[in-house]
Amino acid sequence: MARQLTDEVWLVERPRVNVSLVDDDVLTLIDAGLPWDGPAIREAVREIGFDPDRIKRVLVTHFDLDHVGGLRAFPEAEAIHVGRADADYVRGDLTPRLSDRKRLFQRLTEFFRKPPQVPVSPVEDGETIGSFTAVHTPGHTPGHTAYFSEKLDVVFVGDLVFSDGQALSLPPWYLSQDTDQLRASVDALASRLPPIEVLVSGHGEPLVTGGSQTLQNMAQETCGSGGNG
Repeated sequence: MARQLTDEVWLVERPRVNVSLVDDDVLTLIDAGLPWDGPAIREAVREIGFDPDRIKRVLVTHFDLDHVGGLRAFPEAEAIHVGRADADYVRGDLTPRLSDRKRLFQRLTEFFRKPPQVPVSPVEDGETIGSFTAVHTPGHTPGHTAYFSEKLDVVFVGDLVFSDGQALSLPPWYLSQDTDQLRASVDALASRLPPIEVLVSGHGEPLVTGGSQTLQNMAQETCGSGGNG
């Protein structure tokens, strides 16, 4: 199933992760779910009214399996964009080391991970992709990246924070590679965001009003200073 959040943004509702479709300058997917989510995502795109083969761009927030597993279901995409530090993992050129709790979990899911069939394009902090600006937000993974569009009034934050539709919370400590870095990234993103209404997390109910302000409030309360100046 899919739910419209704005005129150009839809939430594709999967049981364990959020995937979004955006009608930007080209049809754009935000994250791709688990490996077995691909067919359901394609069907949801059809229900929205688009041919899934028209998806030409995928913006990936980070390389965890529940966000990249369905990439092979979109072979017509021209590029998969992901933060530079996560790009080699998405390509399959690197596998997570066993040096920390999160990477151990990632190694256990490697059996299900298949490299995508289209080019992976590393994203730099501040890079513009369509109407979106990429913001490097490491901590959950080294290359975790958020994407915001002032034009479309939406920000996709991946697993930087979780949302319940009204409030935001930090992910459980054991899900992130560096919790101090994650907190710093929350603070940094909050300070860089323009006023934006819709905030979509990788898990949980999106915020449809007051997204950037809610993130700034959270940053002030739990992570540091927050605010945009």
